[in-house]
Amino acid sequence: MIEEPKIESLSWNEMGLRAPLVELIEKAGFDKPTPVQAASIPRALNNEDLVVSAQTGTGKTAAFAFPILERVIGRNGTYALVLAPTREIALQTQKVLAEFGAPFGVNSVALIGGTPLKTDEVALRNYPQIIVATPGRICDHLERGNIWLEYLEVLVLDEADRMLDMGFSDQLNRILSETPETRQTLLFSATLSPTVEKLAQRITYNPFRLKIGKPTRAASTVEQHFIFLSEEAKMRKLEQLLDQEPGTVFIFTRSKDNAYRLWRSLRNRGFTDATQLHSDLDQAVREQALLDFKEGRYRVLIATDVVGRGIHVDDVAHVINYDFPRDAEDYIHRIGRTGRAESSGKATSLVTPRDEINLKKVEKVIGRTIQRPSSNGQRPPQGNARPAAPNRAPMKPIQAATPPANGEKKSFIIEPRAPRKDTENS
Repeated sequence: MIEEPKIESLSWNEMGLRAPLVELIEKAGFDKPTPVQAASIPRALNNEDLVVSAQTGTGKTAAFAFPILERVIGRNGTYALVLAPTREIALQTQKVLAEFGAPFGVNSVALIGGTPLKTDEVALRNYPQIIVATPGRICDHLERGNIWLEYLEVLVLDEADRMLDMGFSDQLNRILSETPETRQTLLFSATLSPTVEKLAQRITYNPFRLKIGKPTRAASTVEQHFIFLSEEAKMRKLEQLLDQEPGTVFIFTRSKDNAYRLWRSLRNRGFTDATQLHSDLDQAVREQALLDFKEGRYRVLIATDVVGRGIHVDDVAHVINYDFPRDAEDYIHRIGRTGRAESSGKATSLVTPRDEINLKKVEKVIGRTIQRPSSNGQRPPQGNARPAAPNRAPMKPIQAATPPANGEKKSFIIEPRAPRKDTENS
């Protein structure tokens, strides 16, 4: 496994891409390749298989998109398939391919659930050079005979760990069985768990392995806060955080029901600049909600892990874990929505007593012990004590300890193929 390479002297002109594409890339504001791009692009252009472990925000989409575009420019037929775990990631990937490919006549399409199959069928009749899709949708078209993959040259698995977590193993097996053994395979994953490693060994041939950063470590530009409080205190604390934060805010919940209830509660409390994103919404509604958030029509986006992971929105100021994540990996991905591209960001997690086990998981992967509030054997103040009524003295606490004057809990801060393959590639 090759660790993060040194790329100080590398430029886009050294990547092996054609000059007009480089010009377009630089015009779009990409000053120089990121580490994952600098290490991946030349090898992808050399037809090598890749197994890349890279955390969110490292530029991995361009790391496979630019070599694919270089390969298909000026050619007719479908040569590349990019698989993504969610509709949102698929749409974002296709948007990148369209932005840089359309000027060269490259046609790319996104095939995702929630849209009419007939629409997909019309798009496929034009034989797009690149298809971006969720595994389930590709299998739908394979079943109907709408798509053939025997001439595919490049297969990309983006967010491979998430696809396996979401139960797409059977669909991946079906898709892989329809592709030629001579294909190039590019696998990108935030983590390389034993399950992902097993998949990589089975579907790649003598791959170049690359590890960029620590997948279970947050970007150093993210300032992490942990607020300890009761479940009942969370809504009031969230209101305070939103009042104090003038920038854009990404709020995570554990379930789509919680996302809807939280959105409704915030709207009832006057936060009309909040919108929601979860799998119960129609695809058109989800796309519009994300677009409205990106374009600033809404300041607050409430989302679940499944839908929120992989969403790329520039300049998110603050990520709030309203529901503390069950897995440390989800924690890293959540707070990775801010502090991207070396910009600063803030992440605040609301931690209740029942989150203690999950908090320990987070401590383990970030390599830090988060200070708990000292209660001296007593129940700590909850962070949203009800203000005293006018002309009425506040009730004395039952315990001897005196709550902080402002009635709030303290935040604890962490400063942050060579020649192509033989049959053993099956």
